[in-house]
Amino acid sequence: MATYANEAAFEDTRSRLVAIGTDLSPERAIVDAHGAVLAHARTGGMIDPKPHVLKRGDTIFRFGSARGAREVAKGGWWIDKREFQQLVNFAISHDIYLGLAMRVLCLVPPEWSKADVLVRARVEQPLRAWRGLGNSVVTPMKGGKGTVRLPHQNEISARRLHQLYVPGLAEHAGLEAPLAIEDVRHLGEQDSLLGFLYL
Repeated sequence: MATYANEAAFEDTRSRLVAIGTDLSPERAIVDAHGAVLAHARTGGMIDPKPHVLKRGDTIFRFGSARGAREVAKGGWWIDKREFQQLVNFAISHDIYLGLAMRVLCLVPPEWSKADVLVRARVEQPLRAWRGLGNSVVTPMKGGKGTVRLPHQNEISARRLHQLYVPGLAEHAGLEAPLAIEDVRHLGEQDSLLGFLYL
């Protein structure tokens, strides 16, 4: 039977909740008058994610904010090599920066990430992940100026992009990390915003 570096984190029921876009942070929970949690807000994430296995040698990509490649690699949201090529093709065909293409296809508003760093990593130890299509996003704008709405467009094949949520990577950041960082690209923060419109 295969063993996975993040087996415990994947089996935790919260991992799928995060994969479907559930915000589990206590400070943003919906509570009653006594402070008891009634519900958690849900936005973004994936539609009906399925279990997926990342094998040793697989290449995956992640966009993040410039705070060091190792910190970016601890995050859970990734795309695989085939989906990354689709992202590149979309950027080229629409003559837009790669960061903006990621925002459009992965449904990532500026409120969630600067998207000014791109990390390419190689899987060193088998990992379990959730894989699925992005879901629509409804989230507050910075500064309380309104609401960001990014509807998914999965019915358009050129905009249908599977994402990966790999739980537990932050717990394995030492010498035996299940990912090896192969390349880090610093992208212009403004490049991922050029053409991004708040409607």
